[in-house]
Amino acid sequence: MFAVDFTITIPVVVSIATVIYTWFATRRSNVDERFKAGADRMDRHELRLNSLEQSVKAMPTREDVHKIELAMERMNGTMGRMEAVMEGSQMIMSRLESIVSRHEDHLLQGGRDR
Repeated sequence: MFAVDFTITIPVVVSIATVIYTWFATRRSNVDERFKAGADRMDRHELRLNSLEQSVKAMPTREDVHKIELAMERMNGTMGRMEAVMEGSQMIMSRLESIVSRHEDHLLQGGRDR
């Protein structure tokens, strides 16, 4: 039979066990580091998403924009009516100015007819 020399076998087995343990331990620490980096990156993404959600919530909705458009159209119509009234008032004022000018000319000439 084979004679096993334990003085050589035990150190070899211990060395192999140490290599295996070291491989698993370093692999686990590498996985932990990568997991931590990934978790940190996901936290940063979550903060950016929260910021974006807050910005979107503060934006006006389609209905809000539609209400603003309707209000602007009403104001445009009101401004058009005001323009027409002011134009009529301007015409009245120009007629009044010509009448007042004729009266003034008449009074400056001493009330004489031409």
